[in-house]
Amino acid sequence: MLKIRNSRDFVGGVTMICVGLLFIWFGRELEVGNSFQMGPGYFPTMLSLLLMAIGALIVVQSLMVDAEAGDPETWNWKAYFLVILGPIGFGLTLAGLGLAPTMLLLIVGVATASRYANWRHSILLGLFLAACSVLLFTKLLSLPVSAFGPWIPFIGELF
Repeated sequence: MLKIRNSRDFVGGVTMICVGLLFIWFGRELEVGNSFQMGPGYFPTMLSLLLMAIGALIVVQSLMVDAEAGDPETWNWKAYFLVILGPIGFGLTLAGLGLAPTMLLLIVGVATASRYANWRHSILLGLFLAACSVLLFTKLLSLPVSAFGPWIPFIGELF
């Protein structure tokens, strides 16, 4: 009989498989096509299959690899809450703050959930990723998103 040696990896892998199946089910009416003539459902289907394959590998690893001996870790509810709240906060603040401040705030905010994150490193990471995001999305890809929004009156008018 198989024994689950790492329950967190097992649950994560099963979740990835379920999400992949869910997205394949949502896109079942889209034409997939083939590699040479891709339909609108080709890319989402391939990403879902890749997600399911990675999830299956994680499930297999959770059954084979021996977990560390010792007391089980307690659940970090702050991390779960902040990681789930991150995309919601991004959607609510992007139009008002703009891309750069939104990225900075959310990266620093979500990093507070980690036991290993340092607030100085989180701010530096947030600044770097905000600058890279602005460069990539507004300048290189020319997406209709502003670097700074109307909630920041002085900087928002410059960009």
